Amino acid sequence: MHRNVRALSRGLALINELNASGPSNVVQLAKRTGLNRTTCYRLLDTLRQDGYVTLDETNALFALTPQVRTLSEGVSSRDLSSQAALPAMFGLLDDVSWPSDFGVFELGSVLIRESTHPFSPFSVHRSMVGRRRSLVRSALGKAILAASTPALRREMLELTASLVEEDAGLAKDRRFINEILLKTKEDGYASSVGGSEAGISAIALAIPGGGPVLGSLNLIFFSSSMTPEVAARKYLPSMKMAVKDIERRWSAANKARGKLA
Repeated sequence: MHRNVRALSRGLALINELNASGPSNVVQLAKRTGLNRTTCYRLLDTLRQDGYVTLDETNALFALTPQVRTLSEGVSSRDLSSQAALPAMFGLLDDVSWPSDFGVFELGSVLIRESTHPFSPFSVHRSMVGRRRSLVRSALGKAILAASTPALRREMLELTASLVEEDAGLAKDRRFINEILLKTKEDGYASSVGGSEAGISAIALAIPGGGPVLGSLNLIFFSSSMTPEVAARKYLPSMKMAVKDIERRWSAANKARGKLA
């Protein structure tokens, strides 16, 4: 295992402190970060040469420059959502052993962004990230549909009808869609039996994102092992805890990103 680069950690500590406290002098920064003044001066001088820090020589205050924003511009909302989802998914795996997927709506279907399939003793798949699931037949998709606003749901279905040939008919079938919405609302979760793959069933919950639905979280199991109703009775409490954890992590990540911007 490689040794940690202490200078990098200390430089990031200074950036974090300047981000939290605003323009500060070396004495203040040394006290708040626990670094000695000489180290602070050296690190700040390096950050200033690289364009991340500026020095107001009139009052000896160091401050961050707009270039610091480039450190977070490459982090998309979807990157943050994946980072928020995975720790909660591993917690869920510890509780239930069955694998789960985190999916988001994209181009008429649900794109799996994270998965615990490679780590589950009950999974027959080892590669799920990047695969797509049906918006109208999978539990992941049904959960997203049911949790979306009518206007957003309409747009999603229109995209599915135009971009996903095998789902076009169902996406246009109002009666079919209304049955999905009604059942999901009555059950308190979305479900599918063989919707994505023969012999495989799933239950899923939507993950609110403080606006449009962030995505959905499923739990995958063999159809021969239990029904969705039995799975829900056994595992829905753990899934709800995972969803809450994802929401909390997502909110914290967005707040941190907002501060840096």
